[in-house]
Amino acid sequence: LEHDQPKASEPKSVGKWLAIAILPILIIAFGLHWGMSDQEERPASEGTGSERKTSEVFKDCIDCPEMVVIPAGSFLMGSAPDETGHYDSESPQHRVTISQPFALSKYEVTFDEYDVFARLSGSDLPLDEGWGRGRRPVINVSWEDIQAYTEWLSRRTGEHYRLPSEAEWEYAARAGRSTTYWWGNSIACSQAVYSYTDCNRRETEEVGRYMANAFGLFDVHGNVWEWTQDCWNESYAGAPTHASAWTRGDCSRRVLRGGSWDSAPRYLRSPNRGANTPSNRNNINGFRLARAL
Repeated sequence: LEHDQPKASEPKSVGKWLAIAILPILIIAFGLHWGMSDQEERPASEGTGSERKTSEVFKDCIDCPEMVVIPAGSFLMGSAPDETGHYDSESPQHRVTISQPFALSKYEVTFDEYDVFARLSGSDLPLDEGWGRGRRPVINVSWEDIQAYTEWLSRRTGEHYRLPSEAEWEYAARAGRSTTYWWGNSIACSQAVYSYTDCNRRETEEVGRYMANAFGLFDVHGNVWEWTQDCWNESYAGAPTHASAWTRGDCSRRVLRGGSWDSAPRYLRSPNRGANTPSNRNNINGFRLARAL
C-alpha cells in the first residue's frame, strides 16, 4: 500500500505541472486582450510615420487639427524680377529641397481647435471681432501665443507640432506649380478670400469654402496671413536650401505668408512675404500647423 501512495498522488503532481505550463499562456492571452482593448479605446488614426501616404488626412486627437501628408520634393523658391507683383524680398530665386515628408494642417487652425487649448491652459480666448468663432480661422493670436499652443499640443499627443518653416509653407502652397497662385496666374473672387474691387471682403470666412490645392490644402491664399517659424530677412541672400526654418536675421520680426481677407491680390501670391513682431495680435493673422512624421 505504501508503494501505491506515489501513484495515488500522481494526478496532483500532473495537475500542478499542467497549471504551471498553462499559466504563462493565460497571462500572454490576457495581456494581448488588454492591449487590444486599450488600443480600441484610444482615438488614434491608422498608420504612423513612414507608413502614411501622400495626401493622407489624419488627426491625433478629437480636438486636434486635421493634418495632410506633404511629400518630399524640391522647388524653386521666390519669384523672378519680371513676375507681376514681385518684391525684392522674394529674390534671389533658389532651389530648396524638402528631403522628408511632413504633415501640414489641412485648414488654417480654427477657433474651435484653438479655444480648447485656451480653456484648458487658462489662456485668454482670442477676440473674434464679433464675426463668430467655430470654423472661422482663429485670429488675434501672436507668434508667441502659437508657440505655447504647439508645445501644449505636442505634450498632449506625444507628437512634434510646430509652425512650418517659410520654405515648407511655400512648397506646400505651390503644390508642384510655379504659377503666381497654385491654380494659375490670375485670381477671381470665387477662388479666395481677399479684398479687391467687387469682392471686397470685410471679415474672415469659415475655412474650406474654396478649392483645395493639389496637396489637399485649403485657403493657402487669403483669409488670414499665416505665421511661420522663420526670422525676417530682407532677401534670400544666404537663405537655407533645405526645409529648416531660417533662424538668423531679424528675429524681432517673424515671417507671415499667404495674405488675408484685407489684402490686395499681389499679397496673396505664393512667393509674397510679410513680417510682424512676435507679440503682435491682430485680425488679419492666423496660422496653420506643421508636424513631423
